[in-house]
Amino acid sequence: MAYEKQLITIREFSINPLLSKSNASHVFLKRSDLNTEGTYGCEVSSEAPHFKTVKAEDELRVYVLPKEPPIIEGADSMYEVGDRVNVTCSSGPSKPAATLSWFINGEPANATFVRKYSSIRHYSGLQTSQVGLEFIVGEKDFDQGKLKLRCVATISQVYSSGSEELIIGDRGQASGSHHVPYLVPGQDGPKIEGTSPRYEIGDLVDVNCTSAPARSAALLKWYINDKEVAPNKTTPHPPIHYTDDLKASVLGLRFRVEQNMFKSDELRLKCTATLSKVVSLSSDVTVVGGNQQNSGFHVSENTVSVTNPTPRCCVERTLWISIFLTVLSTWYPSDLCSGLLMTSIY
Repeated sequence: MAYEKQLITIREFSINPLLSKSNASHVFLKRSDLNTEGTYGCEVSSEAPHFKTVKAEDELRVYVLPKEPPIIEGADSMYEVGDRVNVTCSSGPSKPAATLSWFINGEPANATFVRKYSSIRHYSGLQTSQVGLEFIVGEKDFDQGKLKLRCVATISQVYSSGSEELIIGDRGQASGSHHVPYLVPGQDGPKIEGTSPRYEIGDLVDVNCTSAPARSAALLKWYINDKEVAPNKTTPHPPIHYTDDLKASVLGLRFRVEQNMFKSDELRLKCTATLSKVVSLSSDVTVVGGNQQNSGFHVSENTVSVTNPTPRCCVERTLWISIFLTVLSTWYPSDLCSGLLMTSIY
């Protein structure tokens, strides 16, 4: 069987690839900015007589964190019981828009006190979030004579995403699954376990997806023919604990094979695993004895296997996108290594 000559078409895109380090399965980017974000895909096709195509794609996200903590405006110099507090918290420009939360004396503010406003979109593509807080001061609002207001800006960053796909062909035979790691090359992705070598219409599929060990549990999702399976149709299992405080998430999927599940003579099962970190910046205003005494801010992070993250900027590190595909043996011989047609942004 003949194959199309591999072709890389990344020259036409303004993603600053380093061509000397890029090939049919890898794209090496010298730098990134907001324009780097998009859907990256890789496609494998064969010639006659089969004309089969397999494609994998994923979203590349670019994050910009606020350079400064959120700002609290509108606080008076003193408050007494019965006074109205009407303050506004604004985050610095970021992408995506920060999620703002109010706390009163360390406790989440009553939802009826919170005033939500639309985010401000800047020409640069960044957004500024705003949220208000309005309530009447009561005696219970003073904790040991202090009224402390805190605004927290939170941005969740997906820093690792991977998937594994199982393809069941038109003859009911399960192909060797392929693993597609995204964003973090070299990091193990999820594994699909419990598969049978062959499935027929009416057979029971009972499989588990297990994430790679990490310091925080990964978020797992199942897909059938690229459509996400509803959470109530999956079975979460207790995480697997390893040494060094590592753990792996496990999510089960159980269903019977039906004829209408086959799309283009195939039934595709895919499991994705996502790891993220949460960056939080906060500002405080404390009123002591009726006088505003001090204000300040704090920066904290809930990191997952990430050390010394940079608290500002877009993606600054070199980014590799690696895509590996294994397709049905009935389509291609075992030495499928030159069938990649293109690596591009859709």
